[in-house]
Amino acid sequence: MDATARARASTRPSSAPPPQPKPVKKVSRARARVTRRSLALGAYPEEFLDLGPRIRKVVLDDDAFDASAYDFVCDARSPSEYADDHVPGSISTPVLSDEQRAEVGTMYVQIDPFEAKKLGAALVSENLGGIIRENFAGCEKGTKILVYCFRGGDRSLSLAHVLSRIGFEVYWAPGGYKRYRAGVLEYLRGMDRFSYHIIAGKTGCAKGKLLDALETAGAQVIDLEVMANHRGSVLGEEPGTREQPSQKLFDSRIAGKARKFDPSRPVFVEGESSMIGRVQVPSTMWGAMRRAKVTQLEIPMSERVKWIRAGYKHFETTETDRLLECVDVLVKRVGHERVNAWKKSIHAGEWNEFVQDILENHYDAAYASAAVRSRPEEAENSTRLFLPDTADSTYADAAAALLRDYDPNGLCV
Repeated sequence: MDATARARASTRPSSAPPPQPKPVKKVSRARARVTRRSLALGAYPEEFLDLGPRIRKVVLDDDAFDASAYDFVCDARSPSEYADDHVPGSISTPVLSDEQRAEVGTMYVQIDPFEAKKLGAALVSENLGGIIRENFAGCEKGTKILVYCFRGGDRSLSLAHVLSRIGFEVYWAPGGYKRYRAGVLEYLRGMDRFSYHIIAGKTGCAKGKLLDALETAGAQVIDLEVMANHRGSVLGEEPGTREQPSQKLFDSRIAGKARKFDPSRPVFVEGESSMIGRVQVPSTMWGAMRRAKVTQLEIPMSERVKWIRAGYKHFETTETDRLLECVDVLVKRVGHERVNAWKKSIHAGEWNEFVQDILENHYDAAYASAAVRSRPEEAENSTRLFLPDTADSTYADAAAALLRDYDPNGLCV
């Protein structure tokens, strides 16, 4: 057959039946319907790998959330994010360092999201081994571990997945820190749900010690100075004292403790200004504090001097030069003559005379001024409590008496 005949033959209609649709497409569509139905019902279709119910969900903005219910609460965010604020009681287990997070984020925005995810996965994989070795190598199988990141995304899921495959009891927080922070802010808006009892008093009266004694006796206590890492003195902090927390971390500390309180019972706090160093007391809490009952603590001047000297021993030994610099700051308030007299006492080692004079001529005047400006209702709402000394037993007895008068249900037997 020549080429022309072959061409004609190829154009003749074929007597063979037309091809039938391949059944694969019907099976594929049917499988898709099964898949959609299975997913809607929360079940895994058979062509997907079912990893099983290995990771439980936990909501961080729930009032019932208790970090102490877990052996570990892991913050998978970067170290700087953790330092700015974190769930109280959590540990830092960053799956990406600050530099790595910045590198991946820049690549995601400027180059390609898929390439950024590959880089991020490689870096996370390298870091997970160190996290496991450093924190969980000696843990038993039943160890309860909660993991969160900023939004409850890839960072926390990567750590949670590996920990669950090891066999630990793993929990994961959907919404992550972002949801947690929103819950903190919402909770703080209602801090006026509590009735507060103020422990007030001049500098050196050991108000913090009385708060400690009250908490030991069973009272509900929020020590704002401790939470703010601030002693409220122009003389500054002791050497090695940590910096103040961010406002967010200060908020978390307050909310974390207050969530455990009974609103029907009073909360004891120290009399403070609305600003404690660089952090601010929640406005609803501060407003309620201004209406609170007040116990005005007083002790003899000699006991105040002893208490101040015990708390600032470093100024009498290794930090005397810094003390001289600190008193210079007060020239504008008390004048050169008084500051020079203080310096003379410091150089002469006349510590009792120096401390008593700076209390009488600076701190007591500053306290009275602040009370009039920030707490005008304090005088009419206050009850005087005089203690002869700062002995542990004296403060324990005073705490027990305060509880009997104002919170009998909280008194420890």
